[in-house]
Amino acid sequence: MNQLFRLIDVDVNKIVLVKEISAGHKAQRFLADLGIHEGEKIRITKNDVGPIIVEIKGTRVAVGRGLASKISVLMEE
Repeated sequence: MNQLFRLIDVDVNKIVLVKEISAGHKAQRFLADLGIHEGEKIRITKNDVGPIIVEIKGTRVAVGRGLASKISVLMEE
């Protein structure tokens, strides 16, 4: 029943679980440095125009829309 969404398709204030990052090694390392990796829970704080702002363990970081489209997430119940 769990459906995967792209990070760019998630509404503000939703908490999601990162399931897959389909990007190259450099992009994956960049995201890992931000704290975004498979198995991590993140909350969307801004998703309108420009980069998406997510909160990870109390820290807010910006992710470009192109890179965010390569991050597959599951909605938390």
